[in-house]
Amino acid sequence: MEEGIQIKDEMISYDYFIQNLHRVGGKIINKKTKDVILLRVCEIGNDNFQEFWVHPMYLSLQSFQFFKLFDEGNYNNENGIIEIEVPSLETFPLILYWLYTGNQDKVLEIGKLDETLCNGIMDNILYLDINIPTF
Repeated sequence: MEEGIQIKDEMISYDYFIQNLHRVGGKIINKKTKDVILLRVCEIGNDNFQEFWVHPMYLSLQSFQFFKLFDEGNYNNENGIIEIEVPSLETFPLILYWLYTGNQDKVLEIGKLDETLCNGIMDNILYLDINIPTF
């Protein structure tokens, strides 16, 4: 059985959705569009956080932790915000950029600049259980 998403009578592959996202990702990243939710990202061990407008389907297709998070519907009932903790808040925007655009070169380039950034990137990738077949 082919893995994908059933739309009407057609099975659309996960790869198709991810490739489509990567084509438009730079235009829709962190923009409040029709299919987004507000994600509050907190750094493990402190009170720092940032908020991002994200598309649950696209992140879920690329990260098992996002899949679990959005599948469980961990909404803050008061204001509809989903929260997640990550090891490195500083590098999370880079991870989000990579997931939306598929441009791992920029992430690698920034990771080479500083060991702390590199460690933060890798910690987030591992923690979020991101599908990284070519990273």
